[in-house]
Amino acid sequence: MTEHSARARASRARQLITATALFATAFALAGCGGAAPPPAAGAPGGSTDERFDQSLHDLLPESIRSQGVVSFGGLWETPPGLGVDPADPTKPAGIAPELVAHFGEILGVDVEWQNLQWPAQLPGLQAGSVDVLFGQVSITEERELSIVDLIPWGVNRLSLLLPADNPHDVESFSELCGRTISVGLGSNQIPNILAVSDEDCVGAGKPAIKLAEYQGAAPAIQALRAGTVDAWIDGQPEIEKVVESEPEVFSSVLIPEDQAPPEYSGIAIPKENPGLAEAIAGAMKILIEDGTYQEILDSHGSVRQALTAEELVINPITGTPVGKVAG
Repeated sequence: MTEHSARARASRARQLITATALFATAFALAGCGGAAPPPAAGAPGGSTDERFDQSLHDLLPESIRSQGVVSFGGLWETPPGLGVDPADPTKPAGIAPELVAHFGEILGVDVEWQNLQWPAQLPGLQAGSVDVLFGQVSITEERELSIVDLIPWGVNRLSLLLPADNPHDVESFSELCGRTISVGLGSNQIPNILAVSDEDCVGAGKPAIKLAEYQGAAPAIQALRAGTVDAWIDGQPEIEKVVESEPEVFSSVLIPEDQAPPEYSGIAIPKENPGLAEAIAGAMKILIEDGTYQEILDSHGSVRQALTAEELVINPITGTPVGKVAG
């Protein structure tokens, strides 16, 4: 995908004002003989944020509106999309948490995060442990049709993380015959790698590519550092972040699109909550159109992931109606 021209920068939105803060402000003003201003009509919790959108708030499930909280889950190991705040390891940082903070302002709710390993994410979502997954979910036809509604938040090319100086001159999967690629547990890239292995390796009389599945990026990267594996596959921005932090240890190569086609990175919501999917998609559209989305991606060096408002379609691969499971 070609890079999109950066839109005009929008001013950064204020943090969502909580009911507790408003009470404290009112108390302080009363002590000075003044009267506290009334909260903005319709803004839950008395939020005065002008970005609050009542129509999107009304789409939220009643349970979320009554509690005033949306919970998000993801693995905090894949910056710049989703990592750990260096100043506070109990908090997430990156593109996803920054976008989610704005979702909260627009929808008039608080947001919470859970750090979830990948194998537990989709089962946890279906079990109700979190309301939304945001961080590692790739959009696939099977997922759209059967288990979740998916909102694209970026387009991702895939790269291989390799030892520094690329000692085996790897340019694609084809140069890894007989070597080991580490992949995420249950990764949807496994079939692509095996197809190349069958054709370019086994079909040419060479040993097959070996796969090592890991639960997250951290152990896979450590295995590469130790020489246990020969490469790790992940999104281009995440791989570039690792190389940037340790250029003397790692290098990278962008995988050709015919071996690993670009894929949408998605926000996953259970089929049982179509209103939540529509509300989050509406909030994302606002952030794209006012420039906030582009600003956040630019600040993390991820401009190549940017979507347009026209590309923001729920279940973009199959067009499955929101909340529907395909027959």
